[in-house]
Amino acid sequence: MAIEKDFYRDNPNLKRVGIHHEFEQWQKEELLKCKEDPIYFIRNYVKIISLDEGIILFNMHDYQEEMVRAFHENRFSIVRIGRQSGKCLYENTYIRVRNKKTGEIQNTTIGEFYEQQLQRKK
Repeated sequence: MAIEKDFYRDNPNLKRVGIHHEFEQWQKEELLKCKEDPIYFIRNYVKIISLDEGIILFNMHDYQEEMVRAFHENRFSIVRIGRQSGKCLYENTYIRVRNKKTGEIQNTTIGEFYEQQLQRKK
């Protein structure tokens, strides 16, 4: 008879599906704080790997906080920002691109758009 594991892939930080957990009152209050304030959540729970210090809490720059607040408070946001500025998109994220010459609008993914740009440069 196999013993049923409570953890996903033997990781004690990840409960497997179907495990019931009763939250204490302070945990419920903490969840509400995190839901209402993404900056609070990031400052207290999001961790990154630093080459010098190992796993550490993510310390955002002011402009990153501004972006997070803008995204949280506005349903639609457009950001013009350079590379390596603390944002991330998956290659299957859909974008809408307008051809300046023809006015044609194309719905594509970031990955497809990138590949198209590479082909144009060849």
